[in-house]
Amino acid sequence: MKKGTKVISLLLFVILIISTASVVLIWKSRESMHFAAKLGNGINLGNAMDSTGLWEYKPDEDELSYENYWGNPDIDSTQMRAIHVAGFNSVRIPITWEDHIDGNGIISERWMQRAVDVVDMALAEDLYVVIDTHHEEWLNLEIEREDEICEMYRKVWTQIAERFANYDDRLIFEGMNEARLRDSEHEWDEGTPELRSMVNRLNEIFVDTVRATGGINGERYLMISAYATNTETQALEDLIVPDGNIIVAVHMYKPYSFCQDENGTSEWSAANAEDTEQLEEIFADIKRIFTDKKIPVAITEFGCMDKNNTDVRAEWTEYFVKKASELGIPCFWWDNGSTYQLLDREAGTWIYPEILDALVR
Repeated sequence: MKKGTKVISLLLFVILIISTASVVLIWKSRESMHFAAKLGNGINLGNAMDSTGLWEYKPDEDELSYENYWGNPDIDSTQMRAIHVAGFNSVRIPITWEDHIDGNGIISERWMQRAVDVVDMALAEDLYVVIDTHHEEWLNLEIEREDEICEMYRKVWTQIAERFANYDDRLIFEGMNEARLRDSEHEWDEGTPELRSMVNRLNEIFVDTVRATGGINGERYLMISAYATNTETQALEDLIVPDGNIIVAVHMYKPYSFCQDENGTSEWSAANAEDTEQLEEIFADIKRIFTDKKIPVAITEFGCMDKNNTDVRAEWTEYFVKKASELGIPCFWWDNGSTYQLLDREAGTWIYPEILDALVR
């Protein structure tokens, strides 16, 4: 074979390899988008396993009483059945581990087993399940403590991932919940470049730690988030998304005055451009930064508090879910058992059928 022919053959071989790799990458990206869409819409069972502070005030209480400390009953199969029958595909179970970790960083076996039991209840109802690290005070983004925090983060997720290593892909891990620098001027904005860099480092540790535990975890879908899990443009643009079965998690309670401010407005209308402007801008950012690039997104918390305005809340929910569904984004309503409550957890019945209909239609 002549030298020129060898060079051409080599170039063709390299092009073939690059083309094949590109096809595989595109296929994997589309598969991830499809998986995220399969989650459908879901609901949080908040202020239960994410409760904190019990032993600070009642040091003799049983450890499992944490689940009731913020006023909700134990999570049970009746609630999971109600979620499934209503038409939801998914449930998010916020879990705080901090008060259940000893001085060596070991998670209490009783608390871990309770997490296992709750996940099993959800899977028995054929729901996708998201678990996380929620109100972890040690996960305060203090730059001077970065190495210490990263080591603790690695230790906690190693234990969680090992315990659930052989669960199928209906179980999803969400690394952090609203990780931010608390009580600072940057607590709820886009964060500083240093804080956004720390979030990227923690996300990388989370993914590498889970993958290293083997089993299904090698391919399990994992959720990462930007600074404070918020939707500030700079925070989203600076988020580094690792390769391989990753979903970007965001939280959206917008507009704030309507959704979260108890002294704010109880009025909102899809026909009012001023009311919809902020949501339009956020969804446009998510589309440009992520979904146009086939990076899947899930809104793991959203909702609007009850201000005796059920019809308006239903209208907001319908508008919100429609905008998200156009981008293939699943949405998880934040049900805390009080101001955002939809499910009567004692009875296993739904309090606001108009809002429920907008979520599951």
